[in-house]
Amino acid sequence: MIASNAVRGFYTLLLALAQPLLAVYLLKRAARQPEYRAAWAQRFLAAVPVCAAVSKGQRRQWVHAVSVGEAHAISPLVKHWAKVYPDDVWVISCTTPTGLATCKALYADLKGVVFCYLPYDLPWLMSRCMARLNATALWLVETELWPNLLAVARRRGLPVALLNARISPTTGKRLKQLSLLSKPAIQGLHTVVCQTAADAAVFESLGRPVDAICGNLKFDVGLRPELAAVGRQWRQVAQGSPVLLFASSREGEEPLLLDALLRTQFFKRMPQAAVWIVPRHPQRTDEVFELMVQAATRLGVARPVRRSQWGTQADVALSPKGTEGRGQIRLVLGDSMGEMPAYYSLADMALLGGSWLELGGQNLIEACAYGCPVWMGPHTFNFKKAAEDALAAGAARRFESLQAACEAFMDKQFDLDAMKKSAFSYARSHRGATLTTFNVLNARLG
Repeated sequence: MIASNAVRGFYTLLLALAQPLLAVYLLKRAARQPEYRAAWAQRFLAAVPVCAAVSKGQRRQWVHAVSVGEAHAISPLVKHWAKVYPDDVWVISCTTPTGLATCKALYADLKGVVFCYLPYDLPWLMSRCMARLNATALWLVETELWPNLLAVARRRGLPVALLNARISPTTGKRLKQLSLLSKPAIQGLHTVVCQTAADAAVFESLGRPVDAICGNLKFDVGLRPELAAVGRQWRQVAQGSPVLLFASSREGEEPLLLDALLRTQFFKRMPQAAVWIVPRHPQRTDEVFELMVQAATRLGVARPVRRSQWGTQADVALSPKGTEGRGQIRLVLGDSMGEMPAYYSLADMALLGGSWLELGGQNLIEACAYGCPVWMGPHTFNFKKAAEDALAAGAARRFESLQAACEAFMDKQFDLDAMKKSAFSYARSHRGATLTTFNVLNARLG
């Protein structure tokens, strides 16, 4: 215990000394994404909203979802809980501006909901944050294991649940290497619900047997039929031209795809096809668009268009009749927020971002839920179980390179209808984590 406290004290000292560097980091992020200029008092001073104590028989559930993915992942459970316990009130905290915007869109209808940023993990900030929010319980999503947050919560008697927990091999190795810091934090968790047995094994190796293994909540995220209809409308405007979608691409991957398109003579061999690129991080859209503009000349296609620039007039950009006499648009940048269901409903195939470099991949579940098969690269360790299950179900394929994937797409080395049916089936067959997680959490929180 003494050694663990000493290590956590050293961690706290380093984090306190790093505060000016974190301020500089936020300023740099703000140059590309102005929203990072907001709410510094919440991040650095824990000046979160002051919430009154709840009335007798009422609870205030505090959900911390770091960013967009976590906000969506926990949404089925939050909405089910709110339906069963309509008198409970809510606090939703995030770390990123896009995460906060997503949470406001998802959870604006919750009773008494308050939105804020989580302060940096210093004990005095966490203590002040918890005192002001007056929560009854704290739900963390997936991998949020902040030592001081968990230590302060334990000292204050605030039960903390880690839900939809997943541990990548890299994170698991790091937790074991820093066991003096991670063990007390993990052992102090009130409730742990994991996605898979492999995730549970990591917690057990650190002295915290999990309460349940319930699968992935992301399979239960509600569909958006109105956005799927938008994607199908775009498809009609384009008269069914083949569409290859690069979904949630990460930095360094877009040049790989553009180079693969050039090397394979993609647009010469598929003169009716279009390629859509949707970056994972919205602050990168200008950078990615410039890459696409530069590549268009080499590829011999018209200047790319941005999804955000045509509004509802899809025929301006997508019609085979051409745009401004330049021929049909072949490169499209998906730079609109919240329209991934439309992109998946438009596309024949989705290339999985984050899987072509050693980044661990992105969530492939949403694509399959909309019947869009997924082609992934060699690096999917962040979603290992989901990727393996999708491959086994015939909803996904793996390639060693983007060039190999482009060749397979051009040569039509797939049965598209069969893969779409497999994608739907895979997504439907893994649903159900919400109810099992709810039952465990409900029993644990009493």
